[in-house]
Amino acid sequence: MRIDLTNIQFDGVEREDKTRKAGAKAPSTPNVEDKASLSVDTLSLSSLRANAMAAPPIRQDKVEALRQAIQNGDYRVEPDKVARAILDQNNR
Repeated sequence: MRIDLTNIQFDGVEREDKTRKAGAKAPSTPNVEDKASLSVDTLSLSSLRANAMAAPPIRQDKVEALRQAIQNGDYRVEPDKVARAILDQNNR
């Protein structure tokens, strides 16, 4: 899975070279290389965002039909099917 990090927004992060571009150069400033690092939390957030964007869209018509069935008392849970699905999921 490829994760695109080009569109990530970092709140409260400023680049160091903004002050250099806005004002005059400091008289004896040595050449300093800009460095950036991503924390584990940022990488996890990026991964979660990528997974969310890859998820299929919500099928609102299905959601509304289920909502109506529940409200009308027409929706019935079949415990055997639920139990089988849980067991099948855990055996993968």
